[in-house]
Amino acid sequence: MLTPWEQPIPVLTRAPGLDKRTKRGIRMKISRRNQLVAGALGAAMLLAPTAAFADATPSPTATTTTTTAPTTNKPTADQKAAYKAALDAYRVALKAWQQTRDSDRAAYKTALAAYRAAIAANKASRQQIDATFNSAVAAARAAYATATAGSPTAAARQVALNARVAAVAAATNARAAAIAALPTLPARPSVPTVAPKPTPPVKP
Repeated sequence: MLTPWEQPIPVLTRAPGLDKRTKRGIRMKISRRNQLVAGALGAAMLLAPTAAFADATPSPTATTTTTTAPTTNKPTADQKAAYKAALDAYRVALKAWQQTRDSDRAAYKTALAAYRAAIAANKASRQQIDATFNSAVAAARAAYATATAGSPTAAARQVALNARVAAVAAATNARAAAIAALPTLPARPSVPTVAPKPTPPVKP
């Protein structure tokens, strides 16, 4: 069976005895048939590349992914026993480390308190020594002012001056002796160094 575009197109020939209305009807049928043939040809030309493209496109293939379960190695009895022994030793070492740290801290606090007390006592003693020295100097100056009041002779003025100088010298020597008699200041205690903390064993 021929397709619509393979069928021959009839040729319009004049037939004797046909009127104008009949000829016009024949022409309209032929024109309509030609339009159908042209439409069929166009549709075939449009569908042909689409079918070829569909045949050339490869179909996607499904990929499968396989996962393997992780293997776990359980520790043996010897490994468990070794870990337990190491853990016990670690706990003993940790306790000893904590005791040493606390003892060093307590000793440092005690030494620091004693150092601060010694500094405070030295400061108070020096203030007392300076107060005694200042009082002696003030008394020597007052005695000199009293001795030279009015119109003393040159000899009396010299005697008063010598007495003032001697009193100041005696106060200076007493001050130096008192400072030398003070207790020696202790050195400031240093912060204790903490040893590295023991490392716990790794669990098998």
